[in-house]
Amino acid sequence: MQYLLYPVALYLILIGIRYLLTFLQLRKVVLQYPKFQAQSAQSVPAELRQLFQTSIAELAVHGFKPCCYVQARSMSKIEPPTGWELLLYHREHKTYAKVGLRLLTEPADLFEIGFYTFFKDQSLLITLNGQAHGVIDQVPRATLQDPYSADLSVQWQMHQEKLSQLAATQAACALAPEVFLKALQLHIREYLDAAVQSRRLVKTAAQEFKLGRRALIQQMVAGMQAGKKVAKMTQQRREQARRQAGGQPLEIPLELEVQSYQRMEFLQKDLVGRKFRTWLLLGSLALFVVSYMQVFSPERLAIFMAALILHEGGHLLAMRLFGYQDTALLFLPFLGALATARKDDATLTQKFWISLAGPLPGLILGIGCLAIATPTQTTGWLLEASWILISLNLFNLLPIYPLDGGQIADLLIFSRHPYIGVIFKMIGVALLGLLGLVQPMMFVFAGLIALGIPNSFRVAKITVKLRSELRQVCSQKDATQQDILRTILHHLKQLGHGTLPFAQRYTLTKTLLMSHRELHAKRRTRLALSLLYCGSLLGGIFGTLQAVLPNWTGLLAQAAQVSNQMEEHNAEQQRLIETATVAIQANPNDSEAYQQRAQAYLRLQNIEAALADSDQVVRLNPKDIQPLMTRASYRAMTQDYQGVVQDYDRILELQPKNVDAYQNRASYRMLCNNYQGALADYNTAIQLAPMNYSLYLDRAYMRQELKDFKGVIADANTVIRLEPNQPDAYALRSEARRQIGETQAADLDQQKADQLYEVWQAE
Repeated sequence: MQYLLYPVALYLILIGIRYLLTFLQLRKVVLQYPKFQAQSAQSVPAELRQLFQTSIAELAVHGFKPCCYVQARSMSKIEPPTGWELLLYHREHKTYAKVGLRLLTEPADLFEIGFYTFFKDQSLLITLNGQAHGVIDQVPRATLQDPYSADLSVQWQMHQEKLSQLAATQAACALAPEVFLKALQLHIREYLDAAVQSRRLVKTAAQEFKLGRRALIQQMVAGMQAGKKVAKMTQQRREQARRQAGGQPLEIPLELEVQSYQRMEFLQKDLVGRKFRTWLLLGSLALFVVSYMQVFSPERLAIFMAALILHEGGHLLAMRLFGYQDTALLFLPFLGALATARKDDATLTQKFWISLAGPLPGLILGIGCLAIATPTQTTGWLLEASWILISLNLFNLLPIYPLDGGQIADLLIFSRHPYIGVIFKMIGVALLGLLGLVQPMMFVFAGLIALGIPNSFRVAKITVKLRSELRQVCSQKDATQQDILRTILHHLKQLGHGTLPFAQRYTLTKTLLMSHRELHAKRRTRLALSLLYCGSLLGGIFGTLQAVLPNWTGLLAQAAQVSNQMEEHNAEQQRLIETATVAIQANPNDSEAYQQRAQAYLRLQNIEAALADSDQVVRLNPKDIQPLMTRASYRAMTQDYQGVVQDYDRILELQPKNVDAYQNRASYRMLCNNYQGALADYNTAIQLAPMNYSLYLDRAYMRQELKDFKGVIADANTVIRLEPNQPDAYALRSEARRQIGETQAADLDQQKADQLYEVWQAE
């Protein structure tokens, strides 16, 4: 039942991570006073002018005409410092439409369009679309609304309706474009100053602000709550874009794509400071301890945590040595721990050592501890620590993706063969799924890895097509990282991936950049690192064997010797069969030859052949009970219990007072569910040997099957009288008494049985 809680807990953790990432990104936001300046069309890049034609045509349907372009310094201080916007005017309603470009470019949702109407009392009506959750505080002297609709006409209709309501008490005023921009600039300045007064913003410099603590939390919650509405709106716009213009996507300029990538990189960098990373570590550690409290004892949990810290500490140390930034350690509830850091230009060799630095030190330490602990003890914390260190680190060193060994194999081998790398990852998912049969949490782990397989296949497909172009770019002496980025983004558009959501395009681009760096490692470097990895893995396996079984090589030699002896034994039995066969051919009634051949067949595990020869021995010796008993044992091996009973029937015809035959036949009659026949055999055997306590004990077991608890007690009493130190009798009587409600007497019998079992074990 507890395993059903794992997916639920993991889902809650993932939601918590989403909130945390949103919170961390909001902490980085720096606000400033915006600045708007009207510009002529000639000063705007041609590709942007072409891009804005889409919005001009869309707004023209509602009566808007273009006024001018605007060079705007955004309220959010993120590169690039300035951008281009478009201003349009509706003469009848005295309303401006301001069109901006989203830097996290979505082809179907590229434009941010807002409607603005100033009134003579200097108040303002603003109708945004999908942006209201980003407003930090009440905007002074302004009415703000947002329909979160994929249809621009809905947004404009909402603005018109509100404008009609306000017109009853105040009049809209017509402003020239330059006057409107200046008034809007002052209005936003007043809005930011008011947010500082309400302590939702904190002033950090002369004209810079950051979100206060309360505003951070409110913006995080508002953004997550509005996320579904924004996602639904974006999806609807994508569907509209596919239906319009014959399904031709909007062409986004390459420079805009580059700026979007750089902005996302900025948002991802330096998300957490050292102090915050410490709190994250302590918080994740607390959740980790809670998740494993029901699985491990306190001592074992402490050892497991120490082993994880050693493992991830090795990764972190290597990361810092190679110049990685933002290093952090996080514990993952129900799973383990994770070391994270950033370095955009990490080489294949650096990544190799980082992956190996986790499992190798812990594996060496575990083998050393095991070598010390094994000769002197079989239990204790040292041996416990040894096995945890070895199992954790040797398992991680296996070439199974996404374990450390699997990542090393992917780096060294499959980065040059992307399609095979995808198959390798799929095999890793399958193996983790098989491990889930033993540890169900692995199913969740495998599922998370499987979600990334489609993206891995897409990366492999693009990598193969991009190799030649990237080689040409890199061959140029003055080639920069920016040139490689432009080449990747350009070819993504050419290959039809330009219409993907921005998050997918960003992940795809970043993965392609990383795989490009891995691709250019020299063959000699790959070979040397591959040999080092194989040596580490094999050394870990053989080192563990040596620590556990110091003479394991001798055991292998003994195993080979036993194998040779088995071969010689089988050859000898085959010779006996051939000799007996020759004798039978010479004399078909040679009972001794049939018996010898049957025994040889039996030693070769050929029960059917042995049974056939045993039939001949019985045929040739009809009055002898020994061949019948031998055949009964062969039939028992084939689970032919009816045949066994028939053989004992014949034995008892020849020897009616054979107590062992009655006892054996009773056992096999029970296997045939003939309990009445078995009871009759036990009764007859007891009449013939009334002092044989084993007969009473067997009958008591049979009566227990029949739920004849009083009969069980009677037989157990007889056994105890004949053999007072027989623990099985007390255990049987205890169970029978418990069934009929004699609990106190049953407890006393069980105590006596336990005492006698302890004596037997001591002897």
